[in-house]
Amino acid sequence: MDLAFVLVSNKKSPDPSRVIASGKRLGIELRPAGEEKGILTFEIAGGGTFIAALMPAPHPDAPKMPIGPTSISAEEASAAPAHFILTALDLGGDARVRDKRMAALTATILDNTDAVGAMLGHGTFFHKAKLFSDVAARAKDEPMLPTEIAVDVTAARESADRMSFLTHGLERYGREEFYVTCPIKGKSALGFVYAMARWMLTDPNKQLPTGDTVGRTAEEKIPVQRVPNPSGRGGPVIRLDLP
Repeated sequence: MDLAFVLVSNKKSPDPSRVIASGKRLGIELRPAGEEKGILTFEIAGGGTFIAALMPAPHPDAPKMPIGPTSISAEEASAAPAHFILTALDLGGDARVRDKRMAALTATILDNTDAVGAMLGHGTFFHKAKLFSDVAARAKDEPMLPTEIAVDVTAARESADRMSFLTHGLERYGREEFYVTCPIKGKSALGFVYAMARWMLTDPNKQLPTGDTVGRTAEEKIPVQRVPNPSGRGGPVIRLDLP
C-alpha cells in the first residue's frame, strides 16, 4: 500500500471524469470503480487500485511539520480546512517505481481540486501544490524519479552568516542523506543539493568515500565528510561545507 496526502481549501470532492482525464495526460489509465461519501475509487489499467478519500477536517500534523524551500508555510497548512488521504494498492515495482506512479496519481487530485499542498506518504512536509503537480507531470516521459517531491529538503540556520540544507528521503532508495552547509548570502547551494541527490539516484553504483572531494566546478574541491544526522534520525549523512 502506498500513500499520499493533499491539503485543500474547501471540502469538495473532484469530478471523477476530470480525474480520469488528468490521469490520461499523465500516462495512467484510470477506470471508475465506485463513489460514496467523499470516497472515489478507481481501477488502474495494468493492475492496482487508487482511492481518494476526502477528510472534511484539517490535517492534524500539517501545521507542525518542518518547512523547506518547496514547502507551503505553516500558516497555509493551518488554514486548510480539509485534506485527502490517497491510497494506491498493488502498484507493483520497487519504491522508485511506485513513488513515481504515486506522484502522478496525486497530481490527478491536485489538478482537480483547490489544492494547497501535497506530499508522498514518506514525506517530511507538504510541497506547494502547483510545484508538486508540475514536477510529477515533467517526470511522465522520463525514467528518473521526480527528485524534488520524492526527496524533501529542509533548511536551518547554522550561525550568523551560514545556513544548511538537509535531505530527507534518499535513505528510502538505498542512498545516504546530504547535509550541506553554505553562506546565507551565497548562491547555487540549493541547486547543488538537488543535483547531488539526482546524481545518487541516477547512478546507484556511485559512491562518495569519506575524504574524496566534489564541487560545483572542476576547480572547487569540497571534502566529503560523514557525520551523525542532525535531525537525530537515521544513519550518518554526507556533510559538504560549501565556501
